[in-house]
Amino acid sequence: LDMIRKIMLFGDESIKADSEMVKCLDETCEKSYETIRSQALEGSQYGDVRPLSAVCTSTGAYAVNGMDSLASSAMTLPTIIATGGWSGGIKIWNGGNDLTNTENDSNGNINSEELAPLDLLGAKSVVHEDRIMGIAMQPYITSGVSRNGYMTMVASASIDLTAKLCKVTLNEDSSNQDSMDLDDAGNNEKKTNSKKQTDESMRYNILECAHLKGHAARLCSVAFHPTGKYVATTSFDHTWRLWDVETSNMTEGKELLLQDGHAREVYGVGFHPDGSLVATTDFGGVVQCWDLRTGKSACHFLGHAKRVICSEFSPNGFQLATAGDDGTIKIWDLRRRRPSASIPAHTNIITELKFAHSSSSQSGEFLASSSFDGTGKIWSTRDWKLLSTLQGHEGKVMGIDILDSDSCSVVTCGYDKTLKLWK
Repeated sequence: LDMIRKIMLFGDESIKADSEMVKCLDETCEKSYETIRSQALEGSQYGDVRPLSAVCTSTGAYAVNGMDSLASSAMTLPTIIATGGWSGGIKIWNGGNDLTNTENDSNGNINSEELAPLDLLGAKSVVHEDRIMGIAMQPYITSGVSRNGYMTMVASASIDLTAKLCKVTLNEDSSNQDSMDLDDAGNNEKKTNSKKQTDESMRYNILECAHLKGHAARLCSVAFHPTGKYVATTSFDHTWRLWDVETSNMTEGKELLLQDGHAREVYGVGFHPDGSLVATTDFGGVVQCWDLRTGKSACHFLGHAKRVICSEFSPNGFQLATAGDDGTIKIWDLRRRRPSASIPAHTNIITELKFAHSSSSQSGEFLASSSFDGTGKIWSTRDWKLLSTLQGHEGKVMGIDILDSDSCSVVTCGYDKTLKLWK
């Protein structure tokens, strides 16, 4: 009937255009799946002297210059990776397309040296007094690059009872600095110079700009709203909270919403792509979906046998993925409010779920998962079949994320203190 109505309203040309679009999407998806099936370890770095507990990547390939009018041309922004660990520090790494600061030679030509993937671009050794449990990056589409060098913002949640917001800014004084690496012992050393590089001499500065205090117990996860204007945090105090990014500062975090609808410790949090819903998970196996417009629960899901650690909305807007202690990934249909798939994914706790970013060419076409069983895995979202298993960490894989690129690259971090890039 839908096809007949379309023909009556729009004619055969509309049907042909839709068919061509579907064919193009199918071909792009199949190419992506072939790339994923042949994925291998591209690079590995020691990220800290203690285990890395969280990783996130930049999203949104283009942004308008923050100081110019909306008519200004879009500019390509670098793909960067942020990590947080048990030492309480945050580091920024090259995701693959960043360049060193350019400089002019004697003939007036511009020279630029390309950095290697996973080169260290910025670090702040002490952000929290204890372990960082969750980390998130503000979407580029909402941050942009201003003339004062502002790039994006990183939010972190810690067991020290606080969440913090840190601005990531370009360091114009780093043009002549060599890139930096980590040796096997986790010590910071230059590749071409034995002199230690300080946090202030790297390509990016990481500057604390807001402290979010209010939770009565350790924090677990943090997530940015799609607009980049709000941040959500979860805690062992059985609550989750929503904070305003723009009005929060170093002395006080502007709390917009305190929600105590869970009976157990709240762990996972994720926003719907349109920003209207937020999903939270708890240690009682409950998944709650909240309507941010009313502050009330829109629906809840039961089905996990144990604690639920993570939640992630699909870019398609009608599916929610959750996982936790039982090693199973469950896909919930928000339209019918019931499970549409159950995947026996891992043999141990699943620590993180990530869909291919909505700003990439693979929007929602695959789902990545990480686990205490020492592996990361990539799943097709068309039939929920396994595409690739990422094996290389010596021990628990604590986090996983997908880079905004056409290469379907994935980054993982682990209890073995390493950050790994899969391509």
